Amino acid sequence: MTRTSAEQDKSASGSLSLVQALVNTQYGRGSRAHSELTNPEQLRSWLVTYDLLADGMPVTEGDLRRVLELREAIRSLLRANNDAPVSPQRIGTLNHLAGNAPLTVHFQGDGQAVLEPDISGVDGVLARILAIVFTAMTDGTWSRLKACRNEGCQKAFYDTSKNRSGTWCAMSSCGSRIKARAYRKRRNDLAASAKADD
Repeated sequence: MTRTSAEQDKSASGSLSLVQALVNTQYGRGSRAHSELTNPEQLRSWLVTYDLLADGMPVTEGDLRRVLELREAIRSLLRANNDAPVSPQRIGTLNHLAGNAPLTVHFQGDGQAVLEPDISGVDGVLARILAIVFTAMTDGTWSRLKACRNEGCQKAFYDTSKNRSGTWCAMSSCGSRIKARAYRKRRNDLAASAKADD
């Protein structure tokens, strides 16, 4: 099956791609599950790969727990970008993590201001990710980053549709499954209704 160009690349650009990469360290369920960051060493390696932490810096179980909490709280926001309700518990998590991740305004050579972490280590990483989220919310790109509406997937994707109506990470997989499921349910409901009328 040939994928459309929109399905071929649903990757965010710039710094927002880091948020997407973090959320996509885990998605799916069962045999389709993808899971990274299951221990501090994997987290350290991931952070080094993304140039967020110097090689050799320690990462603790507590660091891992906080990064995973941030990941799932952000996923909740991405689900809200796809018309799901916002979880008050996840908002509380975000506010708690943000309270421990100080940011400062830094003016660059071109005169533009950016938010930068005012702390190092994994706390600095959390601050950097929260700064990216805040910046994307203010520049209008945030609403395009979504979590797949398929409950069994929830992979983060960047909605490239003109009207921002994308709902699945890929129509060829998640979209087709959901539509087929809805069709079967409608057909069964009609059959049950017809049987009840007899």
